[in-house]
Amino acid sequence: MAASTREIKKLIDSWHPRGCKTEKDFERSLHKHLENNLTSSEVIMQYASGRIKGDIVVDGKVLIEIKYCLKSTGQLQRLLGQLELYADGWSGKVIVLINGDSQRDLMNSLTKKIEKLNERDFFEEKYFLVLHGAAKTEEVSA
Repeated sequence: MAASTREIKKLIDSWHPRGCKTEKDFERSLHKHLENNLTSSEVIMQYASGRIKGDIVVDGKVLIEIKYCLKSTGQLQRLLGQLELYADGWSGKVIVLINGDSQRDLMNSLTKKIEKLNERDFFEEKYFLVLHGAAKTEEVSA
């Protein structure tokens, strides 16, 4: 049975990466964590199909896009472009995982984009924003 988005989000919440300094380090760490905990699932790192490219895909149904320290408009614009590609070509769910310190205005723009994407489909929520580590701490203190 395919892993649910809820199950994957719980695993992300219980994930405690150590020694990660780059986005690639976080990707490898999360991939290993998911593989260890979703033993009956296929967890693919650096998934690509046509124009769709994601950091991690679970069971061909949940795509995880990882960002570390969202601090520039350029980073945000690239992420928003990726989300548009997913909206046009990915039928599964999408988790945007933000690690590390991120600028509040960029996070607000990202949150609005995800809300708009979810409004496109009245029947189910397809896009999820998950804050982890310092990103989560900042959200709580805001």
